[in-house]
Amino acid sequence: MQIMFKSRLGLTPFFILLIAMLGFTTPLRADAPFIDSKAVKERFKEITAEDMEMLRSKKILFASRSFGLNLCNGLRLLTKEDSKYEMLSSYERYDVFKAGGDLSIIPADAFKNKNFIHFLATYWPHTKRMEEMDDLLRKAPHEFGKTADVVLVYFHTALPNNFDQYAEKMDAWRKDFPKIRFIYVTSAFMAKEKEKENEASHAFSEKLRAKYKGKVPIYDLGAILSDDFRDGHAYLPEYSKDPAGVHPSADLGQTMMAKGFLLVLRDTLKMKPDANDGGVNDSPKSDKPEPKVETIPATHPDYRAVQAILNANGLTKKKVESVSVVENGRIVKLYLQEGGIKVLPDSIGALTELRVLHLYGDRALKLPLLEKISPAIARCTKLEELLLNNNELKTLPKEIVGLKNLTTLSLADNPLSDLSPAVLEWVKKADPKWESKH
Repeated sequence: MQIMFKSRLGLTPFFILLIAMLGFTTPLRADAPFIDSKAVKERFKEITAEDMEMLRSKKILFASRSFGLNLCNGLRLLTKEDSKYEMLSSYERYDVFKAGGDLSIIPADAFKNKNFIHFLATYWPHTKRMEEMDDLLRKAPHEFGKTADVVLVYFHTALPNNFDQYAEKMDAWRKDFPKIRFIYVTSAFMAKEKEKENEASHAFSEKLRAKYKGKVPIYDLGAILSDDFRDGHAYLPEYSKDPAGVHPSADLGQTMMAKGFLLVLRDTLKMKPDANDGGVNDSPKSDKPEPKVETIPATHPDYRAVQAILNANGLTKKKVESVSVVENGRIVKLYLQEGGIKVLPDSIGALTELRVLHLYGDRALKLPLLEKISPAIARCTKLEELLLNNNELKTLPKEIVGLKNLTTLSLADNPLSDLSPAVLEWVKKADPKWESKH
């Protein structure tokens, strides 16, 4: 009679060996947190005042863009409800993106007086924030790998072909800094109309769940914002008041993000030490080259045009490559949102292949907001998405009505009052929600 011994997970030695041969080197862990919407709703109340005191004592290094600001708003809202959830008394934020990727704006001794260090990472390419985090952890003068207790990197949208770089970096950090708890985070979602971006984010997140669920701490941001995909791959409408359909900016959405954040921090820091923590690199360096990001030389007219926009707004440290997406030798997307752009000058007209222009503001950042748009924008005839909400625009150039290919326009929260009849008619047609939000 043949006896088959089973592991505590119900696997025979043969299958354990097979799993190891296939490269699944990290075992399942019963205490590896997986925080989705269901977990937040069912378990957030478990967090005690003692838990919160413990969290406030830990050194947290956090990379994000604006979704991280939504998270912080949620933490403030929680504190208003109950002071025991206070988490930002030892918080400091640094805008690395505004500084053109200059990490030196973060003091080398940032953790000396603060426990929660948040840096706004370079926007494009999306892989850049992983490189910036890597430098902060490894390189002098920061070497935060010696001092941080917890590390997270947020993406509001992600591409599936960037997952390999994400996994490789996260796993290498776990190996090289075994005293730090690294929390893996799925990509967020935007509004339902952002279907293309949301599906890409979901594909990234599915790779993360498949590879790591039950092995490492996971903060399932996508599941939290969609209420575990209750209405598909998008954040719930009630979680946002953003007219551009980008941010989960309503109190309910921000609070859910914050609750999940505190819960995954608590559960992660309470994980039992394990011999495999930090000792195994699940993602050995791939032989496949990283996806290349197309660039153009500084002499290219498109490059010079974007540089002129940055210079006109005093943003001389910000890099053209960090705000623009190039396809087939032309700039097709320009991300100038929340960056202190006060005027969009004539040079915008040189970007005749531009399809996406994000220029929405954020008053909480206390940066200059957009006040003037050059009539030259009318030469960007291929524009499909134009986000100008949350700014200080009082008027729009009459030439803007020539943008016939727009499918998305957002103008809410602008003091628009001086519009010609033709422009007003165009606005009502292109942004039907504008009047109700004005």
